[in-house]
Amino acid sequence: MGKTSLHGMRYINQEGVRVPSVTTIISQTLGWNKNALLAWTKRMMLGGQDSDKVLNEAGDIGTLTHLLIEAHQQGFDVDTKDYSYNQEKATMKAFAGYLQWYKKVEFKALKNELLLVNEELQVGGTIDCIGRMGEDLVVVDWKTSKYLYAENKLQLAAYTYMFEQAQPKANVAYGLVMRFGKDDGKFHQHVIKREKLETGIEIFKALVKISQLKSQL
Repeated sequence: MGKTSLHGMRYINQEGVRVPSVTTIISQTLGWNKNALLAWTKRMMLGGQDSDKVLNEAGDIGTLTHLLIEAHQQGFDVDTKDYSYNQEKATMKAFAGYLQWYKKVEFKALKNELLLVNEELQVGGTIDCIGRMGEDLVVVDWKTSKYLYAENKLQLAAYTYMFEQAQPKANVAYGLVMRFGKDDGKFHQHVIKREKLETGIEIFKALVKISQLKSQL
């Protein structure tokens, strides 16, 4: 498997109409991290760096890390020829963090890159992983970012709602945001409790409503 975009998919509803993604709804409607992003962009410019290139580089590293994790869990090979040496080097550090975490916990992947379209909210999304931590069913998001953001929790909440709507017998115990350091190879496990997910679900539903109203202006 070669270079591919895991989060640029087209989501089509039952009527054959394209619907927005969870990440699009959050990024275009919420903007909690806008000030932080502007400050980061300013620092990049002052340091003589192209912020777009830095973001694209980080995106490719994240994509390759996702592919390696999926390959490890599903048992297939990943062709890295389309990635640069620096991207591979950073990815292998992040992947080493994943392997360290995987060996320490009782985790079983059930489904990777699960694409869902929710007809009620008219949104689509791709869940990184559905798995079990011991006996608990969990929704997992793999990250190579340096920090945990509120948007990360909101994204997991939306995915939890969509998954349980698609699988009515499923009962997600909690969410997991797993961050793997592309600089230091360390892992950081963030547990998003069920009550936090419930709050996030209500916020996301409100964002969907705002997005739909905005399109009518």
